[in-house]
Amino acid sequence: MEKEFLTLSQASRALGVDPDTLRRWADAGKVDVFTTPGGHRRFPRSAIEAMLPRPRAKRALLTALGEPPDRVAAELRKRVRSDLAALSEQDWHARLDERSIQWFRERGRRMGDLLLGYLDTQRRAGRGQFVSQAEALGKEYGVEAAKRGLSIAEATQAFLFFRARFMAEIASIARRRTLDADQTATLFEDADRALDGVLVAVVEGHRSWSISVGPSGRR
Repeated sequence: MEKEFLTLSQASRALGVDPDTLRRWADAGKVDVFTTPGGHRRFPRSAIEAMLPRPRAKRALLTALGEPPDRVAAELRKRVRSDLAALSEQDWHARLDERSIQWFRERGRRMGDLLLGYLDTQRRAGRGQFVSQAEALGKEYGVEAAKRGLSIAEATQAFLFFRARFMAEIASIARRRTLDADQTATLFEDADRALDGVLVAVVEGHRSWSISVGPSGRR
């Protein structure tokens, strides 16, 4: 029994919290606990261990997985082209002329290359550079969307189209390489975090241009 249950002080030390904090969690039903006939709290060891942060799975580089970035980028481009062709005329892209579509397509390719480079780099400094460049491109994307008359909602929708295809390609890698749950989660978290930063940059770029031109639409 002593191995299966922890006292209040033992459990609070294991979690790195104050005993009063753990007591409040127990009273609120956030952690399993029972009270002995003598009035002492006991916590199931398994419940306390489940609350401890799990060690993050080591991130596997794309090249190490047998998925070099250039090949993944080619598959991503095919996926984007295929899905763009299926979009209806009512979607955001119908408001863009061919020249504008080409501009956004080229930036989308560059952004994909940068994000895949980020996922294939181990060094923190190198990864930061890839993300910074992708975010700068995202801001440029937002500015151009505003110039071409897309609303901030439409600009976001356009980026989310790219994001969905990028994440779909990441999911394909996980399936092809039969990654375990922890490896898959780590890969998705890294990609998702980078894409979040780019999306914020898109919104900031669109907003900065809209503010600079004002209600008149002129700079």
